[in-house]
Amino acid sequence: MSSEAAAPEIPAAVKDFVFDLHDACRRSQRPDEMKALYSGVFVELSLKHYTHKPWPTADEISSECESDELFMNFYSELTTRHLFNNLRPTLNDKINAWKTYSSLFDKMLTLDDSTKADAFHVLPEWAFELIHEYVYQFQGFCQFRTHNQRSAEEKELLEANKDVWDVGTVMKHLHGLIAASGLKTDPTGAAAHGQSLYMMGYFAALSLSRLECLLGDFHGSLDALSCMNINEKSELYWNIFAARVSLSYHAGVSYFALRRYRDAAKTFSDMCSAINKGVNSGYLKRLTGYEQFMKLNDKMLAFLAIIALIQPAIKIEDSLSKSYNQMFGDKLAKVQDNIEGFDEIFSFACPKFVSPVVPDYKSTEEPRNLSAIAYSKQVRQCVDDIKATSNLVRLRSYLKLYTSIDVAKLATFCEIDESAMANRVLALKKTICAQLEHQRKQGPPLAGTVVDHGDVGFHMAGSTVNVDPVVRGSKKTHNFFLYNVSSAKELEADVLTIPDSI
Repeated sequence: MSSEAAAPEIPAAVKDFVFDLHDACRRSQRPDEMKALYSGVFVELSLKHYTHKPWPTADEISSECESDELFMNFYSELTTRHLFNNLRPTLNDKINAWKTYSSLFDKMLTLDDSTKADAFHVLPEWAFELIHEYVYQFQGFCQFRTHNQRSAEEKELLEANKDVWDVGTVMKHLHGLIAASGLKTDPTGAAAHGQSLYMMGYFAALSLSRLECLLGDFHGSLDALSCMNINEKSELYWNIFAARVSLSYHAGVSYFALRRYRDAAKTFSDMCSAINKGVNSGYLKRLTGYEQFMKLNDKMLAFLAIIALIQPAIKIEDSLSKSYNQMFGDKLAKVQDNIEGFDEIFSFACPKFVSPVVPDYKSTEEPRNLSAIAYSKQVRQCVDDIKATSNLVRLRSYLKLYTSIDVAKLATFCEIDESAMANRVLALKKTICAQLEHQRKQGPPLAGTVVDHGDVGFHMAGSTVNVDPVVRGSKKTHNFFLYNVSSAKELEADVLTIPDSI
């Protein structure tokens, strides 16, 4: 019996789906048709025919799409994603997934200029989920290959495929898509560069931000978003809830790691409020990925709990503070009594940092889990920063009690050497009082203005710290009196114009 005869018959409904999807992507290019096929028919057919097995390969369905190479690349990615989300992928599946994505991106990046504009039509949701899955699989493979519990057969296969999921190539693909989309030079250039390239380049920027965050380059994570206004509702990603959550979480983590706590608090608070609203309305439960949204919501609440402890001047919305106190109340109480304890909260909240280093599979030394080591180092560094800031909060509380105080006395209160106290006072000024803050809808995420949000102002004169009594007052009360003095003067002017005869 021939191999063709032995191959399972492809259901007619599946053939029709492939034909219709190809027609929608290449000819009609109607978003409503594509959405029905991508989000509806594909899911239904997967549940009916491919719950426990993968979809047919691209070669097996080639006759239904005129052997269209570009479409077959997109189809292969779609079915690969189904395999990873619903089945148990093997090491060979992980290697083949790399080949699938590489083939697709290489094809997209070598399109002729004459065919870019109308080469292919892809939904924003499809473009985001495609690129998002690419980075997710890179993260998973880094954790897989650096784990120290690999069999001899797996090591041999990994050694033969050392270039698979190489971080340099992953970066090259993402940067290449961003450049080819023209996003940085012309943010609205979909017509000139092609709809599919524009979509993929746009979401490549968003996923590059996530990748940089996972690798511990927090400055690079925010810089990747410089081609979009992350606070503008007209942005393409805003209508894809999974994209909003991913961007908010990783941008917030990056702000936090860079000690821009106000920007982190604003980013996390906005997203947590949106999630709460979606849960209360029932909208969120209808979306794919609901459980993942709620996990990230809990992580963002944990970050807000840390920010509230180390930056008391930052006010968190009451509903959010109530939520994180319910979730982490016991842990927060321990931290308040002793600065030891941030490790557990931060470890829960932070991303699963990875190491992109390829292990030496032939080494005879005791294998090490490189991703676990990279994760531990990132956690330790961030927790050390948190503890240092927590020490400044204690100093701030003392300054609020005095109009002036000697450095030596402060050093006694804080139980440190007098020589180190002056540096801590200056650190308080920079870390808590004067922070770089992004002005909403103005400039890229890394831009910002140094704003004094501290609730205690002070300056040093020799060995004495003088606390400014004006700044110590409530800003709201201050503004209230200024406003009413102005109003009283206007009222007085009106009264003086009234004739005496009345």
